[in-house]
Amino acid sequence: MKKSVAALGLLSLAACANPYVGTPYTAPTVPVTSVAIVDDTLGDDAVAYEAASTMGNFGLLGALIDAGVQGSRKSRVNEALESVNHTPEANFESYLIAALAEADIEAAMLEGPDRDKREFLEDYPTAPEGVQALIDFNVTAYGYVNSGNQLWRPTVAADVRMIDAGTGATLMENRIIYNPVDAQAGIITIAPSPDYAFQNREDMISQPERLAEGIDVALKEVAETAVRLMR
Repeated sequence: MKKSVAALGLLSLAACANPYVGTPYTAPTVPVTSVAIVDDTLGDDAVAYEAASTMGNFGLLGALIDAGVQGSRKSRVNEALESVNHTPEANFESYLIAALAEADIEAAMLEGPDRDKREFLEDYPTAPEGVQALIDFNVTAYGYVNSGNQLWRPTVAADVRMIDAGTGATLMENRIIYNPVDAQAGIITIAPSPDYAFQNREDMISQPERLAEGIDVALKEVAETAVRLMR
């Protein structure tokens, strides 16, 4: 539950918070045509988070009950996704590789250590010969969110960094959120598709194929948006 709350913090950012400051793409002398994507791009579980749950307004007992409800909902949603053999990490990586290919950039996965936290890696594996840049794509949260007495819609929050394989310099760094609870200046935001909205938990878990498809649509949008920033 703590991990879900931390991840969802990226989706719901107070308006008074300092604006996020990314790093616009700085093209190297030789155009990038070959990259390696660092492995472990997604966490294990999808979120199913209600941003404004009424139970949280009733003190400690209400907060404990609310945490139990949120945790139960998350478990049921992930069980529904598993029932249709949903593979979000593999799907996302294929979308990213395809989007890079459309931009005439050859990409391959680079095996490395799993992340201890959903953060950028501090140390990167050695890039294979001929690879000009590494892409560190860290999806901090994916799944469904309800902004409070509204429909459940897909959401994805991700940080992406592009690193020069030779010098280690950051060529680009940005944060992208598909369907943020509360938009913040400096973050790239994407409006959710109206085709994937659910009334409640039972509506979600009774349509696992559509549930999974909504997440995949969001992941694909985030991948394609990131590649557009690499130019």
